Amino acid sequence: MNSDYRKANKLSDEVLLCAESIKSFPFSIEEVIKECTDIELVQYSELRKLGGNAEMIVGSKDGALHENNGRYILFYNEAMPKSRSLFTLGHELGHYQFGHDIKTLDEYKRNHDERFKELYDKCEKEANLFSAQLYTPYQVIKELAKRGCKITTEFLQEHFGVSNQCAKVRISNLCYQKNGEYDDLILAKFKQFIDTTAKRTSSFSDEFEREYEMQRLRESWN
Repeated sequence: MNSDYRKANKLSDEVLLCAESIKSFPFSIEEVIKECTDIELVQYSELRKLGGNAEMIVGSKDGALHENNGRYILFYNEAMPKSRSLFTLGHELGHYQFGHDIKTLDEYKRNHDERFKELYDKCEKEANLFSAQLYTPYQVIKELAKRGCKITTEFLQEHFGVSNQCAKVRISNLCYQKNGEYDDLILAKFKQFIDTTAKRTSSFSDEFEREYEMQRLRESWN
């Protein structure tokens, strides 16, 4: 059961383009969720006020999306490092945008029923791909690489505000990225970010090494 890379990119791109709250990077994922969905956001501290163990109730120390009769609630641990919370919220938004069967995924997490393992793994990967594209769009990364930026996990963490996990997911999947229908629109919307970031980070030192890395990236995109 293969994960749908193209759909993950398309769904992420649509959020990037439609959300008025996304003007640059990093951005407030909470504002995006409020603007673009009917998901109710609930922090763990709110659960603790009711006297419950938030981690036990939600089933995760980071957060999770729950669905009940068409109502979606995203519980998240606001005490986690910001970059980690970002990835959690983006990941769960990915489940929502894909229309994944949240109840079946919850059932697998509780009981580890092997009948649902393949589906669970597929949905988890799709949610990760969605989150990585949302926070670090491959169109923007490719353009920055063309302008001389060295794309590393450290670079992505510094300029996009993502976690190490998200940065690794993005870099490991760059070679699978293909041109999409929204590429030009994405580049146009984030032109100022691209111009500013490339100007600030580009250097003519170590030119040979930079050209070598860029050639490797270009070959991976062919």
